[in-house]
Amino acid sequence: MDKKLISIYQKTTKENLRNIDSILKSIGIRKKDILPTYRKILDLSAGKITNKWLSEEKYCRTYFVKKAFRNLYPEKHTKLSLTIDAMVNILDDLLDESLKEKEKEIYVIEFLRVFSIYNKEVFSKDISQMLSDYLEKLITLAVAEKVYQKQISLEKNIKTIANKSAELLICRGMDIDIFVSIALLKYKKWKTADLIKKIARIFRAIDILKKDIKDIKHDKENKIKTIITLLLEKKRIDFSQYISLLLDLLTEKIEQELEGYDLSAHKSHPQFQPVYNFYRLIEQEKKEVNNLSQKQKIVSL
Repeated sequence: MDKKLISIYQKTTKENLRNIDSILKSIGIRKKDILPTYRKILDLSAGKITNKWLSEEKYCRTYFVKKAFRNLYPEKHTKLSLTIDAMVNILDDLLDESLKEKEKEIYVIEFLRVFSIYNKEVFSKDISQMLSDYLEKLITLAVAEKVYQKQISLEKNIKTIANKSAELLICRGMDIDIFVSIALLKYKKWKTADLIKKIARIFRAIDILKKDIKDIKHDKENKIKTIITLLLEKKRIDFSQYISLLLDLLTEKIEQELEGYDLSAHKSHPQFQPVYNFYRLIEQEKKEVNNLSQKQKIVSL
C-alpha cells in the first residue's frame, strides 16, 4: 500500500475539523474545551480504515488503479477515489463482520465523515451519476453472490463449480469499475476505455480470489460464505485442481478480451499502458494464488 495514499486520506480529517470548528463557533460552544475530543475521534475513525489497508485486511482499489495508470492517473481525483474506497470498505464490514457496538459507532462516524468529503470532491453531475450507477452495481453483485453461492453449494461437478465460481468472481470484480472510471475521466475518447474496464474486472476477480484464500480461517470463524469456504466443505473436491481450473477459466477470459491486440507492440502507447500494466498485475496475482493454493493443500493433508 502506498503511504502517500494513506497520508492523503488521513489529512481529510483536517477538512472535517475546520467545518466542526465553524459549527461549534456558530452555536457558541467553547472550541478550546471540546475540539481536541473531535480530533481524537476522527483520527481514530480514519485510522480504522488506513490500518486495514496497510495490513491488507481490506484492499484499496484506488491503489491498484493508480499502479495500472501510473503517470496517466488524474491526481486531482485521488481524494475522491479514496473516499469511495473507504465507504465501500465500511459497508462491507458493517454487513459481513460481527462487530462490537463500539466498532459500529466508529464505522458510522467514519462513513459520515468520508461522505461529507466525497460531496465536496464531486466536480460534476457525471461523477454523481457514476456513483449512482456504481451503487446499483453493488446491489446487483450482492444479490448475484447469494444466487451463485447457493448453486455452488448444491453442485458436485468440479468443472461446473469452477465455471460458476469464475462467473461470480467476474461479477464481484465490478466493484473496481468506478475507480477505473474515475481514472478515465480525462480519457473518455480512448478506444481502449472499455477494454481497460474489462481487464480491470478480471484483475479484481483474481485479487478477490487471493483474498478469499488468505481469509479462510477468518471467514470460517465468522461464518462468512465465500466460494472458497463453500468449496472446502466439499470433501471429495481437490482444492488445487479447483484453483487450477478456475485460473484457467479466468485466463481464457483475458485472452478473449485481448484477442486481436499485441500488447508487447502497443505497451508504450498511452491508451494501452493501463491494459498492459493490469495484465502484468494479473500475472503476479495468479502466481500468488497458486502459491496460496499449494500452502492450503499442505494444510489440508
